[in-house]
Amino acid sequence: MQTAISIIISMTLSLSLLSGIGQLSQFAFYVCVIMNVLAWIGMLLGMVKDEVSARVRRTFWIQFMPSIFYVYALIFSGHPMLGASVFMVQFLIVATAFRKEAKPA
Repeated sequence: MQTAISIIISMTLSLSLLSGIGQLSQFAFYVCVIMNVLAWIGMLLGMVKDEVSARVRRTFWIQFMPSIFYVYALIFSGHPMLGASVFMVQFLIVATAFRKEAKPA
């Protein structure tokens, strides 16, 4: 259920950015900025572990295309820096989730 809600939110934001309606696009942009800042905070504080890591690994292939479309919508709507930042944080979250943990000796 969380995955479906996440995909719906991502697609809604992407379509809002691409809609060309001034206020809707601006609102979607600010929501994207806030979500990106929260993602960076979570990433830098090391919150991608255990349950979060398992969820990312489990739903990666389902959320791959909506994530690509989200980055595309940001770039196409005139926000390439935010698109790059979103791509980087998504890449780091996925890389961290798939990283093999070192086993204690």
